[in-house]
Amino acid sequence: MFDEYIAQTVFVFILVMTRVGVLFLLLPALGDQSIPTRIRVTLAALVSLIIVPSAAPTFGAMPSNIFDLFLLVIHEFLVGALIGSVLRIILAAVHTTGTAVAFQIGLAAAQNFDPSQGGQTALVAKIMTVVAVTLIFVTDMHHLMLSGMKLSYDYFPPSAPMPMENMMMLIVRAVSVSFELGIQLAAPFLVYALIFNLSLGLIARLVPTLPVFFVGLPLNMMLGLSLLAIILGSMMRIFTNSFEASLLDVFGF
Repeated sequence: MFDEYIAQTVFVFILVMTRVGVLFLLLPALGDQSIPTRIRVTLAALVSLIIVPSAAPTFGAMPSNIFDLFLLVIHEFLVGALIGSVLRIILAAVHTTGTAVAFQIGLAAAQNFDPSQGGQTALVAKIMTVVAVTLIFVTDMHHLMLSGMKLSYDYFPPSAPMPMENMMMLIVRAVSVSFELGIQLAAPFLVYALIFNLSLGLIARLVPTLPVFFVGLPLNMMLGLSLLAIILGSMMRIFTNSFEASLLDVFGF
């Protein structure tokens, strides 16, 4: 009897660790590549140990064959990948905004490594992403993520089949929300760039001898960075509100 209890507990822990481990690899802030893999794996194991008692009732008996166990592992992996990917897509809105801003103010060539994206990105995009990740911790939204890991077993129980249609709709909605949010945050700079370039073209027509390029490039950077400093707080407030709403929607709070 005791051996069966141990085997069932290990079975539940493996499946919980599969879902939570994938979440710690993909979730914004908690799953950034700047955090060493050993630390993420350790945190995933500790969180899994905490979740196991409350998640155990959602699991059935341990399968009698390896094929059914493999299907359950795949199920948990896909659920974790879905939730983590959706929230990662929402965070990408800030990267989209930063890239658009960098192009408009002439800093697109200034590239640096962004651990949240896993590659070289525009410096403005990296700065905005770092600010967004910092705000996730400052506003305690990482607590919502940790609580959502437990609540995900009510939303996506292991015993239920994969809701593929709902999953696809969730991803499509996340991409739509992310793109809309990215353009919304970058809108002031799109308007600014249009006005600035039209004004520069008009000046070039009125004063042909003026070296517009050499005057306009530093002026564009100065005005663009000044505008960014003024409205960055409002932009990040809009992002945090949207990200929190996505958290509540994905985890089913």
